[in-house]
Amino acid sequence: MDDDVGRRQELRLIKAFLSITDPYERQRILNLAEQLADDAAWDATGHAGGSTADACRDVPDRIE
Repeated sequence: MDDDVGRRQELRLIKAFLSITDPYERQRILNLAEQLADDAAWDATGHAGGSTADACRDVPDRIE
């Protein structure tokens, strides 16, 4: 990935994350990002990982 493109994506991600004021929602984003990173690391080692959607099934899609 081009360094400039990567840097812009990082900044967009940080800006979007900081705009989320609800602590529960911020934690959901953090959990998802960590799961995606774990999946990518697992896949990079040649293991057939499960679906991220399956791993995040217990995360509610909305707050009631």
